[in-house]
Amino acid sequence: MKKALKYTRRGVFYFLEFFLAFLVCYVWLFFSGNLVSVGDLQTSGDVTIYVKTNGVHTDICLPVESELFDWKTILPVSDYPKANGFNYVSIGWGDKGFFLDTPDWSDLTFSTAVNAAFLPSGTAMHAAYLSQPPKMSDAVAAVFIDDVAHNKLIDFIQESFQLLDNKTQLIPNKGYWHNDNFYEAKGNYHLFNTCNAWTNEALQTIGVKTGWYALSSDGIMSHLK
Repeated sequence: MKKALKYTRRGVFYFLEFFLAFLVCYVWLFFSGNLVSVGDLQTSGDVTIYVKTNGVHTDICLPVESELFDWKTILPVSDYPKANGFNYVSIGWGDKGFFLDTPDWSDLTFSTAVNAAFLPSGTAMHAAYLSQPPKMSDAVAAVFIDDVAHNKLIDFIQESFQLLDNKTQLIPNKGYWHNDNFYEAKGNYHLFNTCNAWTNEALQTIGVKTGWYALSSDGIMSHLK
């Protein structure tokens, strides 16, 4: 009995030691990744895109039509019968359960938060059509890029959609508003691969200034101002 209790205590000690080390490493990565910047900001460019945040989650907003691509070819307007316009599209990647089950913060449950943070989980793309670019504010940053970077960004975002027969897979009746929808996505969401890590990787792919490993929205937005 005493021996079993001894092993139990030792196991608990090792677990707490491991957890503390993990927590310290994660906090270091979280803050250092946010603070150290990579890439550059251009003062002009062929295309203006926007990065916007709700304080927690970030999205990338870009023109619907260009000489390079038309987003309506993979996000058909028939999926958005109540949208008021199709001039810009706002796109983000994130945890599927969190996206679909938490339209408002009041809907957040403990199980949803734990699953999103600690368990590799399925993901979804959130897309919203806009009639005009986002209104500039502390939550919106305009970014200038050239056509080469624009093409790379389009490819990166397209690659994040899970396709079936070369078509995006709509998740029906899950949009928050009149102009948005969710689609099946590639990849798994977890503590080290958050919605903001996706935005951060997209910006790094096109050489735009951002955090070197940003897991939070501030680790992105603070570098774009």
